Amino acid sequence: MAGKKWLSVMPKTTALDKTRRLLLQAGDNLIEPENLPVKRRHQPRPSNLKIKNVVVIMMESFSAHHIGALGNRSGITPEFDRLAAKGLLFDHFFSNGTHTHQGIFASLSSFPNLPGFETLMQQAQGATSFSGLAELLRKRDYQNLYVYNGDFAWDNQEGFFRNQGMTEFIGRFDYDKPEFMDPTWGVSDNDMFNRAHLEMEKLSAKKPFFAILQTLSNHLPFTIPEPLPVAKIKGHGLQDGHLTAMRYADWALGQFFAKAQDSPYFSETLFVLLGDHGFCVPQQLTDIELLRFHIPLLLLAPGLQEQFGSKRSIVSTQVDVVPTIMGLLGKPFEHHCWGRNLLNVADDDPGFGIIKPSGSDPTVAILRGDRILVKPPDGRAAQLYNYQLYPHPTAQVYNNQTCANDMETTLKAYVQTAMDALLTKRCGV
Repeated sequence: MAGKKWLSVMPKTTALDKTRRLLLQAGDNLIEPENLPVKRRHQPRPSNLKIKNVVVIMMESFSAHHIGALGNRSGITPEFDRLAAKGLLFDHFFSNGTHTHQGIFASLSSFPNLPGFETLMQQAQGATSFSGLAELLRKRDYQNLYVYNGDFAWDNQEGFFRNQGMTEFIGRFDYDKPEFMDPTWGVSDNDMFNRAHLEMEKLSAKKPFFAILQTLSNHLPFTIPEPLPVAKIKGHGLQDGHLTAMRYADWALGQFFAKAQDSPYFSETLFVLLGDHGFCVPQQLTDIELLRFHIPLLLLAPGLQEQFGSKRSIVSTQVDVVPTIMGLLGKPFEHHCWGRNLLNVADDDPGFGIIKPSGSDPTVAILRGDRILVKPPDGRAAQLYNYQLYPHPTAQVYNNQTCANDMETTLKAYVQTAMDALLTKRCGV
């Protein structure tokens, strides 16, 4: 297996100690530390938010590079931009991989994309239990719902998430007379959002609920309803079709929120919007195509912006989503997440992220603040860069061997510890 070479990079105790120092936050207490690598009890910061429900919206191929609230001036995401003005936007947020299945298991199960396990939801190791939202909220007696345009058989989504605690699924074969049906992928984003809204109105009359809404229209071959409710994007060459589909997905998102804001569930719900991954753009900065990983994370809830601000630039990835959501619910919780509560970090913490391309490419990278170290395969030396995303993306080689050694050691420790936990079934609750 391509990833097994990571298991003997350094002594296990050394790797474990470095990983714990990377993940543990103020107020964290390890649970069964002799058996479980990073399971801990987390005490979030005090909050006066009154959140009952959680809705995670995974936007297909929602690249930060084309989002107005993150600096793009092409007018592709006006609806997301309006929402961003009301919430907390993370502008240095990255996907853990570059495929949908990596995005959803990282975001919802808080486990990273590892070399050799890029198709984890389809692999035997994916049958283990992870410290995901479904499991953590099941313990609090939440209802759950997963609404998707497509077929849950793809990438074994239903099989994986049923094993993680989800019970209610609505996919492409569960829509009655949708306004649009693509023969390859399924119904339109607008159909998906309309059905999700109706289902959540029903759930809101009962116990608290947790819902996953996953879009699909912004995916090859970009087949979307005609006539379009938005103008087609022009002037971007070969990307016009993709960006038009992204603009349609943004429109459908806006339609959903127009309905949701008048619903009984809206005022007591935390909405979490993020991309499953980005897509290729002409400028890619480093040899790991950094901009392909750059996606938005937006948190929306009544009073959230007033308490936590409108924008944060801490480096973070999809594995941070679960502990951040759980922290916003306001109670201490036990978890075995491979990320952190982003609203409970020290003010001077630059953040970190471990990212890896999809497929068989074993390249792995670590970001810390404004630096990224890329570890290529085949024993080649790692390369350290300084990078910036704003106002214009740039990257330059940074010749600092001390910094490079420290970041490479941290990267190796994290990957080794996570992989060992996965193979020994000690990565979840």
